[in-house]
Amino acid sequence: MKPLRLLFIFLFFPPVVLADNQPWQEIKSTHFLVFYKNATEPQLNELTEKAEECYNNITDDLGFSRFNFWTWDNRAKIYLSNNQEEYRKLTGNPSWAAGNAQVDSKVIQTFITAGGFLDNVLPHEMAHIIFREMVGFRNPAIPLWLEEGVATFQEKKFSFDKKALAARISRGDFLNLDDLSKLNAASLTETDKAELFYTESFSLVDFLIESFGKDRFVLFCQNLRDYKDLSRALALAYSFNGLADFESSWKKYILR
Repeated sequence: MKPLRLLFIFLFFPPVVLADNQPWQEIKSTHFLVFYKNATEPQLNELTEKAEECYNNITDDLGFSRFNFWTWDNRAKIYLSNNQEEYRKLTGNPSWAAGNAQVDSKVIQTFITAGGFLDNVLPHEMAHIIFREMVGFRNPAIPLWLEEGVATFQEKKFSFDKKALAARISRGDFLNLDDLSKLNAASLTETDKAELFYTESFSLVDFLIESFGKDRFVLFCQNLRDYKDLSRALALAYSFNGLADFESSWKKYILR
């Protein structure tokens, strides 16, 4: 199972406040503005190279590669604090948080020593932003499991134990799609439930992409954007006969 997420997602928060005694410095890449204080040149080069790689991979996966959304004045912003303590003072996040995204303002915040940032947190947070830009920031058809599934699917080191999930489904110790769709971030306070939520969310997206291909998933996302109806979007892209059929097909995929 996946450990409890070390990040936050904020959909509609105001831009970050740059209140600190030490001034921020800035470097630019094609799609990003990186604000930092004491980061070294190798650290900054690695960050910008990874960010651009993630941007290209995620936009391609979601069918955005023909657009230039994040250029010039529309670049995304990454704030790189010196350490976790400074990051916590800036964001107010708890000690276990490694990063967060303010989706509508395209802001990602983290700190230099955040574990797994380049492989996990950065692509996860970027996927939140790009996915929401595609399907709509305030689209009521998007359940949390789908958004988190898309974001987690982009992580390079996500550990998905298909056999363990199959065992839980076999004994009825899992979250069915109806229960999964009712969960929100505030309800994920129990570690086991949070781990199961992220595992199932990832597996549902994995099922759609691995079974039917990326192009069909892009069509599904476009249907979500256009019709704002989850069941209809699934039916048009995959011909599932309702959400129950979708859940049944997913369980067969996991159990086989």
